[in-house]
Amino acid sequence: MADRTATTEQGPGKSQDTAPASDLRNQAQELGTQMRDRAQELGEQVQELAQEIGTQVRDWAQGVGGQLKEGAQEAIRQVETSTSQLSEQGHEAVGQLEKTLEDYIRAKPLQSLLIAAGVGMVLGLLWRK
Repeated sequence: MADRTATTEQGPGKSQDTAPASDLRNQAQELGTQMRDRAQELGEQVQELAQEIGTQVRDWAQGVGGQLKEGAQEAIRQVETSTSQLSEQGHEAVGQLEKTLEDYIRAKPLQSLLIAAGVGMVLGLLWRK
């Protein structure tokens, strides 16, 4: 009979042990739920921050792109102006060279004719070779 009392005493003890285990399981499930909810909240916050940062980066990139475009357009205008000025200077230089050459030919026609003949002969000899 002593064995029976021992087993009956263990029987209620086991049910008492299962009650705290059940409470622990419930607490663990609650903690798991709370952790999942908190993780979802943090995930949503991270997503919102990422979208906000993405918007800021896009706006910044558009601003920089606009500045670069304006800078490039200004550089193109400056190049066009410089090219136009160089073209005008080239035309003026050619006009001055033409006038200077014409004046030299008028001042020394015989010498100019002999120089032209000499240049022609040299070019003719070079052409044959």
